[in-house]
Amino acid sequence: MLNSQFSILNSQVSILNSQFPILKSQVSILKSQFSILNSRFSILKSQVSILKSQFSILKSQFSILKSQVSILKSQFSSLKSQVSSLKSQFSSLKSQVSILKSQFSSLNSQVSILNSQFSILKSQFSSLNSQFSSLKSQVSILKSQVSILNSQVSSLNSQFSSLKSQFSILKSQVSSLKSQFSSLKSQFSILKSQFSILNSKF
Repeated sequence: MLNSQFSILNSQVSILNSQFPILKSQVSILKSQFSILNSRFSILKSQVSILKSQFSILKSQFSILKSQVSILKSQFSSLKSQVSSLKSQFSSLKSQVSILKSQFSSLNSQVSILNSQFSILKSQFSSLNSQFSSLKSQVSILKSQVSILNSQVSSLNSQFSSLKSQFSILKSQVSSLKSQFSSLKSQFSILKSQFSILNSKF
């Protein structure tokens, strides 16, 4: 009886001894697999950290660009109002010049009439001469006013040209910032999706 039990136990020990190397190799394989997984986990952790920092940088760049766009928009709006104001001033001065030109033309015609009357009506020379002098002085005043208004119109034209070029520059800057803003937005979206995927894995 004892012999048979001993024989059974001996056979079980023999089986266990034969299984031990297999189990040992399996443990070794599992250890190496664990080591590989651990290193992969470390790499993924560092990638997540890098992505987080990139995400943070992009966020700050996005915020800076937003503020720059806002500033440029306000400058653009201010320049637009200035241009509008100068346009109205220019229009007003043009109408004034037109009125003065017509007045000048009218006075010139009156001077012509008076000159002809002066030739014909020698007897009324004194009276007509005084009228002529008066009209001549008015013509001179109007001429100087026309000259002043012409210089003002010229000055406003140059201001208008300068503002127009500034307006063009700001417009191109706004366009450039908008494209940068769009590019950063797409990068931000890509990083966000990558970040989501990594988060879902862990």
